[in-house]
Amino acid sequence: MTTLKRGIGRGGYSLVEVMMVVAVVGALAMVGPRLMIQLQNFYLLTTARNEIQRDARTVLDIVNRFIRQAKHRSIIIDSPAGAGPYSRIRFTHQDDRSFTYYQDGDKLIQIVDGNKTTLADNLVYLAFTFPRSDFPRLVSVSMTMGKTIQRGQKKELELTIQKIRVMN
Repeated sequence: MTTLKRGIGRGGYSLVEVMMVVAVVGALAMVGPRLMIQLQNFYLLTTARNEIQRDARTVLDIVNRFIRQAKHRSIIIDSPAGAGPYSRIRFTHQDDRSFTYYQDGDKLIQIVDGNKTTLADNLVYLAFTFPRSDFPRLVSVSMTMGKTIQRGQKKELELTIQKIRVMN
């Protein structure tokens, strides 16, 4: 009966128990913010990569579709004045509409019969070339897209060169 009274009458925590709680809370306080920052960075990078890939696929599909149906004798690839190393492609579609694709800053611009449309907002680099000078029915498109994620960091995705065979 005496031991029961001693257990009930005992109050508070021992110094060892308090030190263990402080150590565990301190460890969580040290690891928690780093873990949250890493999770946020992972989320931002993954989201940026998915958006870039989605936009790039969409843009390449549009460009591919219209270049494929161009009249091969009408294709002109040049660099606009003051546009840096970027290139521009102009051609006449098989239904006699005129098309132009070029880079303006970080935007990919499409002009169809004078109507200007922005196809993408995250363009870093765009180049059109003829991979074989003796075969003007093959056009190569190289594109790099990027997106600023946080604190000036930029996620970029370089797309491999896609060769498009002009059918007309």
